[in-house]
Amino acid sequence: MLRRLGLWIVVWSLIGLGVFWVRGCDTPLDPIVVADGTITVRNQTGQEWRDVRIWVNEYYAASLQAIPVAGFVREPINRFVAAQGQTINAASTPITSVVVLATDATGARVRLVWGTPTLH
Repeated sequence: MLRRLGLWIVVWSLIGLGVFWVRGCDTPLDPIVVADGTITVRNQTGQEWRDVRIWVNEYYAASLQAIPVAGFVREPINRFVAAQGQTINAASTPITSVVVLATDATGARVRLVWGTPTLH
């Protein structure tokens, strides 16, 4: 009797763990994350992105050649530079928007937005 009860506990425990594992896998990651002094951009599409330009607060930018399918890039905020060469001061400048502009393998434009931009 005790052995049978132990078997049922193991079976139900495995079922419970399986449900939690499957539910955890269904949670999609955000395509743009601003945290810990970095900006992370994830390509969650089925095509490589080329000629990637990331705009922060619509004034500071960084360029990348490509982000592969299911790939990501994590850039420190102080890497973003304005047209006149100023770098963003992460300690005193709040990040209000991030816009990612790129071209996919078919030539279609890619645009991802985080925050509230007005220009891009």
